Formats: sequence, C-alpha cells, structure tokens
Amino acid sequence: MKKLWLVFISARIGLFALFLAVFLLLGFEGIYSALIAGVLALAISLVFLQKQRDALSVEIYNWNHREKNLGVPDQDADIENAILDSKEDNK
Repeated sequence: MKKLWLVFISARIGLFALFLAVFLLLGFEGIYSALIAGVLALAISLVFLQKQRDALSVEIYNWNHREKNLGVPDQDADIENAILDSKEDNK
C-alpha cells in the first residue's frame, strides 16, 4: 500500500513542480504560477492517473475493512451474545 501512495503522490507533486517551473521560467508571478500549476496538475492527474487513483482507493477500502475481511472475532460480542441468549432462555 505504501508503494501506491508513494507513486500517486510523487506523480502529482511532480506534475505540479513541472508546471510551476515552466510558468516561473516564462515570467509569470509566483502566486499565479502556483495557481495555474495547481489547476493543470489536478486536471491532468484526474485524466491520466485514473488507474493509480483507483488502485489506491481499493487499497484504502480494503485497509478500512480489514477486520471484516479477516473475520477477527470480537470477544466482547461473544460474551454479550451469551448473556442475551441466557436471558431469552429464561423467559
């Protein structure tokens, strides 16, 4: 997962740095160069980095749902279920 993060973030920062350098070399002011570079890097990353973004989102989803996927038992839930079952049996 860390490799996907590294590739995706490096690509986005690289695009931004490339556009920023080009606009600064063309003589644009710093703030305008940064704004234009940010917009262009975002637009290009949305179009051309879709595979990396999709793979990263799948990894994040899997990481967030790892307990459900692993089937890690919840010890407290077993105790609570036993108590509730015993109360239902007594009724």
